[in-house]
Amino acid sequence: MIIASTLLLLAGMTFKSMPTDAQVSATEHVYYGYVPTPTFTVDEVDELIGGTRITYDVPANHAILDVVGLEDGTAVEVWDLFLKHKIQSVVVNKFEKKVIYIYQGTYFKITASKRIAALLSGGISLLLYDWDDPSGTSTFYPAVTGGFRGKEFIFNAAPATHAYAYSVDRIGYNFYLMALDETDWTLTDSVQLWSASGHLPPRGTKTTLLQSRIASMGPHGGAGNDVVFHLTTSSDVEVSCCALGDFLAVPAITGGYVGKLFYAPLAVTLEEAGRTAAFIAVPLEEGEVRVYDKNLNVIATHSFTASDVSDRKYWYYELGSGRFNLIAESTSNMCFMVGQTEGKADISHLGDDVTFIGSRPGQEIRFYAPTNAVIFAPQNLTITVDGSSPIQMEKDEFKLLEPGAHSVSADKHVIVEVLAYGSAGTFFVGIEWENWGSYLIEPLDVDINFEALENFLTKQVDYMTYITPAAVAVAVVLALFVIRRRRARGA
Repeated sequence: MIIASTLLLLAGMTFKSMPTDAQVSATEHVYYGYVPTPTFTVDEVDELIGGTRITYDVPANHAILDVVGLEDGTAVEVWDLFLKHKIQSVVVNKFEKKVIYIYQGTYFKITASKRIAALLSGGISLLLYDWDDPSGTSTFYPAVTGGFRGKEFIFNAAPATHAYAYSVDRIGYNFYLMALDETDWTLTDSVQLWSASGHLPPRGTKTTLLQSRIASMGPHGGAGNDVVFHLTTSSDVEVSCCALGDFLAVPAITGGYVGKLFYAPLAVTLEEAGRTAAFIAVPLEEGEVRVYDKNLNVIATHSFTASDVSDRKYWYYELGSGRFNLIAESTSNMCFMVGQTEGKADISHLGDDVTFIGSRPGQEIRFYAPTNAVIFAPQNLTITVDGSSPIQMEKDEFKLLEPGAHSVSADKHVIVEVLAYGSAGTFFVGIEWENWGSYLIEPLDVDINFEALENFLTKQVDYMTYITPAAVAVAVVLALFVIRRRRARGA
């Protein structure tokens, strides 16, 4: 029997966990996640911490959870939800990073006394410039103030490259800055030994490769003297890592994961059979969707009817290979996802990667799960899945969903991890999750609202279009005048 993963064996079941004395207060920040199994493990990895190269061993079959402090004195605990025990507790300061190992197959919960930036990754994506397969992961970096849009970001740079990095065209960028309005920006490493700055117009982008985790003793061309970075801007921006083999739920520019305007970079720089960039638009209401490039040239359009919405239909569109800066605009609310296939150009072969999406109390979200999905309940709640009768979930329970399009709504916050296995499509013995990762989200990331943008979808006026004909006419008149003067003098 072929199965997608051990998740499929458990699909549809729910699990209660965490003893009463481990429940967190409403003032603490809570994050959830799952480590897919089996997960490929790299034995030794290196990274720069304060300019010093550190080598450490990764336990077999473990993923790495990088916890970066956004404020001093942040207490962090990681709990195994199924076994009901504490995996580790640490205290992290601002700009400091702590590494926690989590075993494959673990459903876990993080509680933090203050907001943190938590990156979960596994497989070859733990390193750079090694092996024969693509590596890296695509993810949005969370803003210090919550959500994925803001003026300040403190983050551990996610890995993004592959073995053919001898060419800059083959490198995935783990700093992908998108200006939502005209902005000045300054980026420094956490030890302030390296910095860069610049200015961007609306929809302008800045890309570079930053220091990240690498193969033990391997080379690295990324900027900086540390793996933690600090970005400040004069107006709101979004920041992401754009790599091969990815799958990503895109946050709405106005906040949360439901909206009418989305932006996402997407790159397929390794041309091979079965690999294509793609996006998925999932409507919550009838309406029209337009997808543009960053110059607002229309790539594709699609209309959804009321029956499409009731049938949970979606729009899957393949883009081929190349680098894309996708802007998706809809006349009504929708959810938007991007990624790329591996092994076969088919929606079931997106990834391999994991991504997170969340809903606010009373809000419906819709998404496509190529392999599986895990619903986490941060509070006791009543939830409706795929239009079924409402059911109760207790705090810290998780529920597993099978592949396909899903609709989720509840009276409290819901966090969902979506899994995309990629090249195999279905799980075969001996094939492992090799290349995955994402920043985790908390209810604050879903709750926060942002103002609509006035200039984002406005094309810059090319005044030369109007000036050039007039200038040519003036030049012709002046030329004729000069010729006549010269003829008159010659006479």
